[in-house]
Amino acid sequence: MKHNEDRLDQSWVANAEAWTQSVREQQIESRKLATDQAVVNEITSYHPKRVLDVGCGEGWLARVLSQQGLEVVGIDGSNELIKRAEALGGGSFHHLNYTELGDNPTQLGDAFDVIVCNFSILSEDITLLLQSLSTILSSEGVLIIHTLHPFFVANSDRYEDGWKTESFNGMGEGYKTEMPWYFRTIGSWIQELNDAGLQLKSCKEPIHPVTGKPLSLLLSARKV
Repeated sequence: MKHNEDRLDQSWVANAEAWTQSVREQQIESRKLATDQAVVNEITSYHPKRVLDVGCGEGWLARVLSQQGLEVVGIDGSNELIKRAEALGGGSFHHLNYTELGDNPTQLGDAFDVIVCNFSILSEDITLLLQSLSTILSSEGVLIIHTLHPFFVANSDRYEDGWKTESFNGMGEGYKTEMPWYFRTIGSWIQELNDAGLQLKSCKEPIHPVTGKPLSLLLSARKV
């Protein structure tokens, strides 16, 4: 497990330039077709004023939300990605990994109306992270988790929790290393939320406009 977690962290350092290019040039089909707009729509449907973007990457989501008048704080464990986010602005960006956030969740403020994890929860042990995030939600705040739809794994592999490997094939050029990531079934996602004192309020499945197949899973939860 520790080996996979280390490789996961290192991949976002090694691939920062390639990932930035893939996002900014819209080279990832699913994002261009549906999933980017889906997460923006989900966030804005709650009419938030303050948003925490956990695993903000090169900052695209913060830029979109700030253009709509929202106050956005972004964190990421890759300093290379944070530098790229800061270069274009659109939020307050901080180089901070999830363990550091969990040790002191209020260091960036509290009472966030929305906390969003947009394809950014990739580790196996996430209960403490989710618990920490719940403590800095406002009283009616919402935690939004956007992740790969289990359909893609169940269609080609056993439908069970476990480590997978992302090769970044079809996402653009220049990737230097593969990325390990931890897959969860829908039931496991709901259990993780429950264990963190959160209750699922909404489950949405953005659909490919041509194939009709689900592209991602959008889970929204509130404190119990």
